[in-house]
Amino acid sequence: MKNEKLILGIDVGGTTIKFGVVNKNKILSEISLPTYAYENPKKVLSQVESGVKQIFSKYSNKDFLGIGIGFPGVVDPKTGIVTSAPNFANWKRVEVRKSLSKFNLPIFIDNDANCAALGELYFGRGMKLSNFVMVTLGTGVGGGIILDKKLFRGESGGAGEIGHITIDYSGPNCKCGKKGCVEAYAGNSYIKQRTINKLHEYPDSLILELINHDLDKIEPKVINDAAQKGDVLAIKILKETGFYIGIGLANIANILDIKHFIIGGGISQAGSVLLGAIENSIKEHGVKNIVKDVKVYSAKLKNRAGILGAASLVLSNLK
Repeated sequence: MKNEKLILGIDVGGTTIKFGVVNKNKILSEISLPTYAYENPKKVLSQVESGVKQIFSKYSNKDFLGIGIGFPGVVDPKTGIVTSAPNFANWKRVEVRKSLSKFNLPIFIDNDANCAALGELYFGRGMKLSNFVMVTLGTGVGGGIILDKKLFRGESGGAGEIGHITIDYSGPNCKCGKKGCVEAYAGNSYIKQRTINKLHEYPDSLILELINHDLDKIEPKVINDAAQKGDVLAIKILKETGFYIGIGLANIANILDIKHFIIGGGISQAGSVLLGAIENSIKEHGVKNIVKDVKVYSAKLKNRAGILGAASLVLSNLK
């Protein structure tokens, strides 16, 4: 492998597609295009192709080692087919890799949470770790498992569905159809609803001031900002969220004897309040001898995670 060559990392999101030219751990240039996820797969793929063409209008494709794509859906990395994408209209078994074959480069595609894990392995908090679990917090709760410095995909490619570990079989409904999943406690919409439900108990909460009493504006950043200023409700919500996440991660720790967990995504910016609650909960609910020295870290890549994570797919496949 020629390390001096560039990698094109593509982060496909529900709203925006980000394209970045990566050299080692640096993004040399970056562009963004709207995804148009609400239209159809053909439109989304057209946007991806358009972005690649814009990049290659400034660089030669001969300068590139390959193209990595992170996608928020169920991906078959071997075939390059995205079999489903919950937030994309009319999406069923779309041949993403085939649509980009015209660029004559190796193309690798995987679920965005797996990409996040690889990104932290190659460029972030996991560089010095052999084994860790990456947790992505956002609309849903995703994850990636790194074992012996390699991504563990499982037998059908679905390993790392941390959000759908059941922590209470009689708990709240999850969008997946089950009850009591981690995601039903730690997904953005569930955190928002839990906050709304508790606001009447805390009428002086800073959260209300930050959103100008418009409950639709409650989001992780608002809760994080309020917690940083000592708001009692915001801190309570973060600690509760960390407690629930920790129960799920304790199960993973028990099964895999994993000592390191990396947390990324919007609400992870809350820092020590959330991370400390997750770590304490793992130690409370896991087998003592396994979890006594567990460590929970914040992800390092943050707003670079999507592009660098996608670029790491190329490194992991061509090294």
